[in-house]
Amino acid sequence: MKNIKYIAVIFVLAFTFSCEDFLKEDPKSLLTAQYLETESGVYSALWSAYSDLRYIYGGESAMNATCSGTDEWQKGPDGNANFNLYQAGMAADNAISGLWNWGYTGINTANAVIKFAPDCGMPEAEVKKVTAEAKYIRATWYFLIVQTFGSCPLSLDFIQEPSTEAYRDPVADVYAAIISDLEEAKTVLPAIEEEPGRADAAAATHLLAKVFLARATTSGANAASDYQQAYNNAMELINNKGNYRLELEQDFGKVFEPRNEHGPEVIFTVERNTDILYNDAGNPSGAGSSSKNNIAFMFFRPNYSAWGIGGLTRDIPYGRPWHRVRPTNYLLDVTFGERSDDTRYFKTFQTVWLLNDEAGITAPGFALGDTAAWLPGFENPPAARAVKIFPPSQYYNNNGQTMSVYPALSKFNDIDRPDVAESSVRPFIVHRFAETYLIAAEAAMYLDRPLDAAAMLHVVRDRAAYNADRSAAENVLAAQRMRNKVPDLSDKGAGIDFILEERSRELCGEYMRWWDLVRTRTGSGEVQLLYRVRNLISPVVYSDDGHIPAYANIRDTHVLRPIPQGQIDLTSNEFPQNPGY
Repeated sequence: MKNIKYIAVIFVLAFTFSCEDFLKEDPKSLLTAQYLETESGVYSALWSAYSDLRYIYGGESAMNATCSGTDEWQKGPDGNANFNLYQAGMAADNAISGLWNWGYTGINTANAVIKFAPDCGMPEAEVKKVTAEAKYIRATWYFLIVQTFGSCPLSLDFIQEPSTEAYRDPVADVYAAIISDLEEAKTVLPAIEEEPGRADAAAATHLLAKVFLARATTSGANAASDYQQAYNNAMELINNKGNYRLELEQDFGKVFEPRNEHGPEVIFTVERNTDILYNDAGNPSGAGSSSKNNIAFMFFRPNYSAWGIGGLTRDIPYGRPWHRVRPTNYLLDVTFGERSDDTRYFKTFQTVWLLNDEAGITAPGFALGDTAAWLPGFENPPAARAVKIFPPSQYYNNNGQTMSVYPALSKFNDIDRPDVAESSVRPFIVHRFAETYLIAAEAAMYLDRPLDAAAMLHVVRDRAAYNADRSAAENVLAAQRMRNKVPDLSDKGAGIDFILEERSRELCGEYMRWWDLVRTRTGSGEVQLLYRVRNLISPVVYSDDGHIPAYANIRDTHVLRPIPQGQIDLTSNEFPQNPGY
């Protein structure tokens, strides 16, 4: 079983956004229309289309778009203030413009595959397969774009000629195109793709369930059958998991364990590997750095090397700390407040750092491997053998603290990087089976099937209760206590609040939270992003009065991100900005 070796390739064509920036890229090969008429040209285009997904999954643009300004994450010491705090500079800030620009690059590349595959000379069955893969990729990009920006240009044809005109198509049309692409993909693609990183029917079916769930609350686009369709697609995978070779890991901690990116729970990945010719890796701050590199492990990590602890230094396991975002107090104190039966807090966050530089140790009586720092997660912790102990009152931004201290998201840790400064060589997990159960639960609840919804949540929470250090009987009791905390899901307001909390506990940091919050509604109909950022308060109050920092600035119009200014400036016709920017 070999990994795809993505080839970065550039088409001789024009896009409706910044051609100039696009053509500044340094291509490894140049695909002409003549080459695209050949079988090898079509395959090169397909690999390029897969490679384009690297721009988002593992990159900073999508992290800012999906994590910043939510109930999970707030600005870290080097984070983006505009998007984390909903400041006035969002429209002119290019922090998420890559999602739009690279998205349309990827869409046009996929369109090239769809256009040229039928006449390139490959067998008919292979034509159908590569076309379905390209449609899966195209649907992925349009789904990301329409959730983020709303109405957008919809192009289902390969663009070869330059044009300065672009028009925003209705959201309903975009969703219809996405669903059409995915319906074809799930029918044509094999149930299991043996080559990691290539789309299969499981990936298309899972994504289709997510699309229907999102469309269900999208005014002007939604259909009465959306929740039923979301449920049907999710249950197709759940009821036939053996056919798709899917299964939850027994231990939540195993899901994101390095070198387990293709485990039984994983549905789709964006591939990386250790081959320097194809990985788009390297030092993200160095010359020739690629925008496709995976640096997700850096964004959520405090600067532990600046804690003033002799013998604690940057290394490969602890990662390079870019401290772009830190977990909100609400996420830590409420969402992850239960840490006994539910094991996910300590399997999601790093709270202990060990001394890793023997020559640098200065604390008397401490040796290599002893505890350098402990973040107990509560005030007034018991005495412990650690050089320093940081309770939450000493986390960054609590009580005016400026030191970069807070628990570090550990899901993206990479032990195989060649150097401390290097990007990750790990594939990025995009879709996984635990989310399929959460989609089924949410859809079932809105279909007035509360017991079915609870059953789906129980599967996820049973796994969350598993602790290898407990006896089987103790794990059963822990799982039962977890089940007992699921509310009556016939109350949809309480139910969606609980499901969103559960999605955080399960999916925290996995590049989707902002989208979850803008598509969901409270029991009274308010957009969850607005309600939660404005109203959720941590019971442990520091100088912020317990609020999520973005609460003071968020407005109703922030349920869409701003269209990149470059798109507006380069379009000859009127191209409207989203309201409020």
